[in-house]
Amino acid sequence: MRFEYVHAGEVEKPLMLCMHGFPECWYSWRHILAKFSDRYHVVAFHSRGYGNSDKPEGIGKYHLDYLVNDVAEIIEALGYPKATLVAHDWGGAIAWRVPILFPHCVDKVIIMNCPNEEGVTKISFKQFMRSWYIFMFQLPYFPELFIRSNDYGSIGASFNGKNMGIKKASNKLSREEIDIYKHYTGRNIKYAINYYRACNPIYPGLGLKPKTRKIVHPVLLIWGDQDAALGLELAEGSVAAGTDITLKVIPGSSHWVMQDEPELVHQEMEKFLKEN
Repeated sequence: MRFEYVHAGEVEKPLMLCMHGFPECWYSWRHILAKFSDRYHVVAFHSRGYGNSDKPEGIGKYHLDYLVNDVAEIIEALGYPKATLVAHDWGGAIAWRVPILFPHCVDKVIIMNCPNEEGVTKISFKQFMRSWYIFMFQLPYFPELFIRSNDYGSIGASFNGKNMGIKKASNKLSREEIDIYKHYTGRNIKYAINYYRACNPIYPGLGLKPKTRKIVHPVLLIWGDQDAALGLELAEGSVAAGTDITLKVIPGSSHWVMQDEPELVHQEMEKFLKEN
């Protein structure tokens, strides 16, 4: 597998590996690339199926087991024994599992607006309704057509729309910035949607398999409490998943917390990294 990435900082410094979500790309990490490059080699890579990274065919190739293994191989290929993982959304789903399956590859873990399996064990009806898009993504063909319609209008609405979008007016994305996401994600949308399809147990051999161990590494879970897709209840349920998980809630922030309130996110990250 070949992976496209953007990086900042000297390669001699410890590795900070940034893992994006849906429908995202490296650009979501622009503030962190700039902020932490003085003390880390910050690498923001495109997961399989995104950007110019390889795009294997078949839903099964986007199962979480493959995605987790990709991270371990990237850390090794970059020449590092371990990394601090910084992840959001789907990147977070991967990052929750890496320290369990590849504990030797991980130093610390920072996850933004993504629950672990314990966090979704019991969900309210309200959260069930918030997750409507996950069920829609199980349909063949329609999700791709929907996202491509109106010049990928749903991608722009995801980041800037009234419901799901960035809350802080000064941090909303420009048309040019939205075009970056259309370029890296929109043209590869089938592969990005396959992440959701590969979680569905109706596909033979797929579905999520229960974990057998808990995370022992320090974990910082940052959560924008105005996330229209993933409610705060998921964050609170996730805290029970390990022995060293710290939850920090960013009031008034959307799902895109590291773009909505970058300064507050950086403050929490710096405090966590110094204390651990």
